[in-house]
Amino acid sequence: MDERTRELLLTCWREVTNAGGAVGFPFPPVDDGHVRPVLEAMVGALEPAGDRLLLATFDGQLAGWLLLSLNAGALTRHWARVSRVQTALEHRGRGVGRALMEEAARSAHEDLGLDQLHLELRAGLGLEDFYGRLGWEEVGRWPGALQLSGEDRRDEVLMLLPLTGGRTVDR
Repeated sequence: MDERTRELLLTCWREVTNAGGAVGFPFPPVDDGHVRPVLEAMVGALEPAGDRLLLATFDGQLAGWLLLSLNAGALTRHWARVSRVQTALEHRGRGVGRALMEEAARSAHEDLGLDQLHLELRAGLGLEDFYGRLGWEEVGRWPGALQLSGEDRRDEVLMLLPLTGGRTVDR
């Protein structure tokens, strides 16, 4: 990954976090010193058999990105985890998040042969509705699992996207 792309990812991640996004840094504000080591570790783990980044661009600028983490173990090789889903602040409201999630599902199924995608999210931000409109199903919660401050505990919501016409919830 070139240095320009790294810097664009860093800026997006920092700005999304500081705008209240639940993308891995629960206690904003953050600066480059907080984000850079986590970004470098993530980039260092990228490989064909492991984690992958999906980038969305608009007029040559980074509009958003997500991380797709594959599983190497035989028992879980049929699914991957989606995380770090974020849209650059200046590109919000343009369908970037939807496009990222749709491409992640397409690529996971068609390119990687996966049957499901999983994700976890912080309750209380309206994200369940966003993902639900894209076909994701809530399959469970860890009540009060995320403690943001003394009295602010949120559920961690577990979601699933079947990619092969398998399990679905009646809507």
